Amino acid sequence: MAEYQFDRDEWERYLKQGMRNIESAKGDMDEGDHEWACFKAHQAAELIIKGFLRASGKAATGHSVIKLLHGIFEWGIAVPKEIESCCRELDKVYIPTRYPDAYDWGAPMDYYSADNAMDSIKCAENVLNFIRGLISA
Repeated sequence: MAEYQFDRDEWERYLKQGMRNIESAKGDMDEGDHEWACFKAHQAAELIIKGFLRASGKAATGHSVIKLLHGIFEWGIAVPKEIESCCRELDKVYIPTRYPDAYDWGAPMDYYSADNAMDSIKCAENVLNFIRGLISA
């Protein structure tokens, strides 16, 4: 990781919003807004990975968390399977949590449970912990 200049200010900017999104997702979960909790967990993971990549001097665009994670793979950094799996799961909640036409019947609120929200939030927290571990390494 010593091959590049790490921009801590850029990291802190993204980290701040990512952590706020996790806290907001927890509030939504507590209020029963499970679809929004899932979506915000995705957004948190996206910002956390983007922040790390951008602070490291790497371009980071798009909304796919697994695609962003591949920017870390490209450095030869070992990414635990659990983190990769979490990123794949979070990508699955990016669109259908917000759009009724993602389903043949009902609205997103009819499809997401507290368990889904907890799983998404846990994944976002796992991504956060993984990235923090890379920074402190």
